[in-house]
Amino acid sequence: MQNAKLHPTLLSLISLAVTLLSSSVVSSLINSAIITSSGKIVTISLLHVDGRYVKNSFNKTVMLRGVNKVEFADDPDGIWMGNTMWNDGNVAAELDAMKSWGINVIRCHMSVETWKFNIGPNSGHPASPYCALPAREAIKRLILMAAERGMYVILDGCTVRSYWSGGDQDPLPYPPYQTSAQASEVIASEAEFVDWWISVAQELKIYPNVLFELWNEPHGDETAKTSWKSVAQKCINAIRSEGAQQIIILQWGYGVWTGLASGDVEGMEWILDFNLTDPLGNILYSTHVYRIYGGCGLWQYLEEEKGTPFGYLYDDVKMAFQIEKLDWVGDVLNKPLFIGEIGCDLTWTNDELQRELIAWNNTLTIFNEWKLHYAAFWWREIGTFPLHYGPPNFTPTSSGQILKDNL
Repeated sequence: MQNAKLHPTLLSLISLAVTLLSSSVVSSLINSAIITSSGKIVTISLLHVDGRYVKNSFNKTVMLRGVNKVEFADDPDGIWMGNTMWNDGNVAAELDAMKSWGINVIRCHMSVETWKFNIGPNSGHPASPYCALPAREAIKRLILMAAERGMYVILDGCTVRSYWSGGDQDPLPYPPYQTSAQASEVIASEAEFVDWWISVAQELKIYPNVLFELWNEPHGDETAKTSWKSVAQKCINAIRSEGAQQIIILQWGYGVWTGLASGDVEGMEWILDFNLTDPLGNILYSTHVYRIYGGCGLWQYLEEEKGTPFGYLYDDVKMAFQIEKLDWVGDVLNKPLFIGEIGCDLTWTNDELQRELIAWNNTLTIFNEWKLHYAAFWWREIGTFPLHYGPPNFTPTSSGQILKDNL
């Protein structure tokens, strides 16, 4: 008789558990769904910060590992398969190549003006002859196509003007810190930059696979730093006021560097100084690491003894990262860290090129060991830091192969 009485109770408990589980799962699926213009439903999970981890809607830890794709700063619809004119097939082919490497995040530089004025082929802008889609439509299409492949897209403000209208890497996107040509005609004040982020959040908050990075390498003197702290907080508040829940990425300075012998350092302590707040707690801190700029450590005064001015051996690179406090962000502050740019300089030759490649592998190895998020610079076949030899095959360079092996 006792078992007979327990039986309906047990069934009720099981039913309740299933109901609760189903509600949680359904809620997660709703938060992760995108309906494309063709009616296709794509699911990719919205990310959030949980202590030092980035997790998806199912509370599973996600490691963001990928590349920088920078051409939205130049062209309203980017450059795909070497072509400035948007074509869905070209974009799909390039994303598929990235996916085959193990890439799950693309960091895209943006021009403020192309988004703000939605520059397209009929805009009468200097960039108009070089695009087939207006900027906002192209970015939305990219986000959707990335979602279909389980990939995330980071959008970072990089230049007020585009390449075709005198764009430059503005230290900060508002006066008096702009360096792009006639930049104040696009962003005339701190408030206008906050409004720009409001417009981005309004249109993109429905896409769970997008992350917002307020500005690329914001830098300047103490006055500029104080200004950026205030503006960054206003941007966070404004983005949240629009109902956008996406992770917001924040950086100060060009990146980290240290002297291995001298102890001179530019590290991550600025996080404490900024002391920013987010009602959702979804801030992802960022910095950049380049060996050529001292990120792997500098052998000041010991170049002749070491045979190179730059750190490259595993223990030396690890020591540099510890001095710069890359591990401290997670271990002590309990916050996640995203290395928004890391690059391998392939313009070196002979022994120094070999040291650069050794340092590159050691850097990625340590980042993987420390469970850091990162995006390699850059997904192009030209310049100082090429990762591949170009379309159509995107055959990896020596540094690209090392990246591919570490992903």
